[in-house]
Amino acid sequence: MIDSSLPAVHDVSTTPRPKRWLRVGLWLLAGVLLVLCVALALLDPWLRYTLEKQMATASQGRYRLVIDELRTHLWSRTVVLRGVHVRSEKDAAATGAPAKLPDLTLDLAELRIAGIGLGAAVRRQVVPIQSIVLETPQLQLGILPNSPSDSASKPLHQQLPLGLPGVRVGYVAVRHMKARYGTVLQTQVQVQQVTLTASDLDLSAAGAADTTRLAYAASVKAEVRSLLARLPGHVGRLQHGTFSSMRQQLTLDSVRVVPLQSISNQRSRAARVDAVLPQLRLNGLRAAGLPRGRFQADELRLAGLRLLATAPSVAPPPLHELLAPYLPNFSLGKLHLTQAQVQIMGVEQAPAVRDINVTALHVQLRPDTQGQLYYASAWMLRTGPGRLRLDVPYYRVTFRALQADTRRRIFVLSHLALGPTMSVAALARSKGHQSVHARIRIPQVQASGFDWEALLDKGSLLAQHVEVRNARVLTESDGRFPINPNQSVATPDAIGRLPFPVDVRRLRIADLGLRMSYRSPRSAQPGVLAMQQLTGTLLNISNDPRRMHAAQPMTGQLTGRIQKVCKAQVTLRANLLDPQGKHTLTGTLGPTPLAVLNPMITPTRGLRLRSGQIEQIRFQMQLDRQQAQGTMWASYHDLKLELLNGKNRPGVLHRLETSVVNGVFLRDNNPRKPGEELKSGAMRSARELRFSAFTLWRQGIVSGMLNSAGVPAVLAKKISERE
Repeated sequence: MIDSSLPAVHDVSTTPRPKRWLRVGLWLLAGVLLVLCVALALLDPWLRYTLEKQMATASQGRYRLVIDELRTHLWSRTVVLRGVHVRSEKDAAATGAPAKLPDLTLDLAELRIAGIGLGAAVRRQVVPIQSIVLETPQLQLGILPNSPSDSASKPLHQQLPLGLPGVRVGYVAVRHMKARYGTVLQTQVQVQQVTLTASDLDLSAAGAADTTRLAYAASVKAEVRSLLARLPGHVGRLQHGTFSSMRQQLTLDSVRVVPLQSISNQRSRAARVDAVLPQLRLNGLRAAGLPRGRFQADELRLAGLRLLATAPSVAPPPLHELLAPYLPNFSLGKLHLTQAQVQIMGVEQAPAVRDINVTALHVQLRPDTQGQLYYASAWMLRTGPGRLRLDVPYYRVTFRALQADTRRRIFVLSHLALGPTMSVAALARSKGHQSVHARIRIPQVQASGFDWEALLDKGSLLAQHVEVRNARVLTESDGRFPINPNQSVATPDAIGRLPFPVDVRRLRIADLGLRMSYRSPRSAQPGVLAMQQLTGTLLNISNDPRRMHAAQPMTGQLTGRIQKVCKAQVTLRANLLDPQGKHTLTGTLGPTPLAVLNPMITPTRGLRLRSGQIEQIRFQMQLDRQQAQGTMWASYHDLKLELLNGKNRPGVLHRLETSVVNGVFLRDNNPRKPGEELKSGAMRSARELRFSAFTLWRQGIVSGMLNSAGVPAVLAKKISERE
């Protein structure tokens, strides 16, 4: 009988075997875990050592990398580096390091690389990475070499380690970077803070070929604060700027450009600019085309520009030539400049304009300007007050507003004023001869049908209609100084001799006031001739031979009043291309008292018309570069004159002469008796080319009036030619 208390035989032989295998498995697992722990413990130092060694090897000892801390997280496939430092070795040149590598100092608080596709890296495929974030890097970069290194000449995707075909990063961020570029003694670029982000960065051949990407990225955003840059001859500052390729927008706030040499009238080879730009907005920017030399944007807005500049002594190349090496293709839908101020020094005119508002459409920077006007299809300009100098230093010009529109072909100038900078005598003394001292006030000059293309491309003045309203002109001259030795340009034929084309179909003058003052050597009191309410039209003002010839001259008619009393009407015909300056002047005057002429003839001629009434004066006069000649028909009665001394008073001898003249020479009535024939007067006076055509007109009228009054023709001619 078997004793059940004893253990079975098979229990003794089979039970211990599973326990031994379990113990062995546990020991193997423990060993693997131990090896893995040791490997993990050694991985971070090994990676750190490898990275530091690779930096030295790749730069041939030029740069030294130090990593304070490196942590890997295999589960999240993340590597974190803290305290990253890169320095240039001072004795790198002695070790044979390449001279093309610039000095470099980099301090990086943290570099985090997350979501690394390790399997793709092992298989030599495009490595996916979820994100790369650089925290508060501080960069100091020395001057880059003129010739790039061999590696720099290769695209970035061809310089990846381990022969990887590419890297694709979902998100890249550089946060709060501070950077400086330049030498130790001179900074070229410095920025206090830059934040840069990029999404879907495809660092591969496919990403490089994708024309929708900017620097391999699907979208890029950047923000810059407090940037300083050294430009040729200038220093530029930017307070704040942002860029977004997704929103297609670039903004710059508080831009300042300061010249290294102060702004003055002393020119240098290049222009000097002192500028402030509070705001710049560029919308619709297709930034992906910029690396390929293509600039395309919808709208550029510049607000509040303040520009003070000295013009260069050497004219710069055209704008399209300056940008051609960088942006050979430039297209901008609209340009808006608002509330700008500009002043240019270094040129005689020294123009300055405020409140400038400009709009340009379809701006294309290209040498082919067919259909373009200064690179744009159309320009609209509105300004506030402006000023410039003419005939420096004698005259200045101001205006209150200017408007121009190349599409509507209009030009409007409001409250135009021309004035001298010195007195009549000082002006003549400075020039060394008599010179017109002119003051002009014109509330508005308006031109329609204005050919802006001809003006800006060829300097031609072409317009369909020009209107001048309510202008006031005051001229003064001093006869005590020598006569101007140069020929006068105030003649109709001077238009024909202009070096640029002129063609104004119609010039309308409304309510022009003209006051001419002349101080003769004989009297300190100036003679004054004033004309008011001058209104009329000039047609065919042209120096184009196709439009201007003897059969189709310039014509015009003008009406107004002399000395506010005498009605006047004149008609002018002139062939502006006639080499002899031939033109005709016809007109009528009156009725008016003859005393209206005293303010002019008494101080200058020593005559006073004591009595007399003009019924009507008609005249026809032909003029050229030699003389004025014609006929006057003057109907008047009760003419009496008085001869005066140098003080414009009747002396004893002058009273005797007055009696002789009134009793013997003068025809007190014309006709002498009712029903008798009207005695015409010969208009004849020699031309002095140093005087204007207006002086010749006056001479002819004076000679005709004197001869009509009975003064012999020879004497009348001689008197009319006196100045």
